[in-house]
Order: sequence, then C-alpha cells, then structure tokens
Amino acid sequence: MRFFALLMGALLFAVSFGAVCETQAADGQAKIAVINMRKVVRQSKAGQKATEELNRKFETLQRTLQTKQDAIKAFKDDAEKKAPLMSEEAKADKEREYRKLLREFKEQSDDAQFEMRQAEAKIMEPILKVLENIINRIGETNGYTMILEHDMPGMYYVAPTVDITDAVIKAYDEDASKSSGGAPARSGK
Repeated sequence: MRFFALLMGALLFAVSFGAVCETQAADGQAKIAVINMRKVVRQSKAGQKATEELNRKFETLQRTLQTKQDAIKAFKDDAEKKAPLMSEEAKADKEREYRKLLREFKEQSDDAQFEMRQAEAKIMEPILKVLENIINRIGETNGYTMILEHDMPGMYYVAPTVDITDAVIKAYDEDASKSSGGAPARSGK
C-alpha cells in the first residue's frame, strides 16, 4: 500500500514537473530549487529550541516509563523467587496481576507515544507555517518556478547549486532575531 502511494506520488510529481518545465522551457526560464526541511529544523535556532523542548518532554516520559518497567520487573522477579513456596492459586493470582501490570504499561506507553506526537505537532506547526512564508518569499524574490523537498520520493540526485537550505536557515534565523521575543516574524506571500 505504501509502495503504491509512493509510486503514485512520484508519477504525479513527474507529470507536474514535466508540465511546469514544458511551459517554462518555452520562455527558457525554468528555475528549480531544492530544500532539506529536516536540516532547516535541525539547524535553525527556532528548530533547535523546539527540538530541545521535545527532548525534555521525551526524557520525562521515558523516565516515567522506565520506572514503571523496573517496578514490573521487580514484581516478576519477586514472584518467581517466591513461586516454589506458593500454592497454585497464589501463583495464578500473581500471573494475572503480572499480566495486568503489562497491559497497563502498554497503555501508558501508547499514551506517551500519542502525547509526543501531539507535542511535536503543536511545537512544529508554527515553525513550519513561518518557514512556508519564508520559502515562498525566497521563491518569489529569486524567481524560482518550483521549490521541492529534498527527501521527496523519486529525488535521487540534487546538484548542490540548486539547494537553498542554508539560505532558508539564514533567512529564518534573521527573521527570528528581528522580531520581539525571539519568535520568527510572520511574513506574507
């Protein structure tokens, strides 16, 4: 299913790309750039701050889960140690209790993963909106016909001369330092 989606995405890209290039080639003005959004987020000041915040949240959740996992292991070790002295009924009770602890841990782990996805979306959404405006501004200012994501399916080679990632990072950090409170300035199209 995923392969089919990637194939369709690559096909759609090829058709769109061909149509744009054909239209622009008549004027001789096709100008394409590529950006690595992961690198922008990793290396921009706002992206680094967001990543640090997410890492702190992740570490807190991980410590909580590790504490729970250690408690489950201690429970199991204790039950195994005392098993020879227990009745069959007591062993069955301990086994049920152990399975209940495992189910609770799985639920807690799933909740933590969901919470991390929610936190990432909440933290990254404003950054990505500002980046979209900056990329549009760079695209319009420099006359690009198209700016593509570097990690797009079907993108196997990109000449370094068309990669505008560093320019976007620089523009993003400059906008952030100009605005009050360190948040990037909102730019319009």
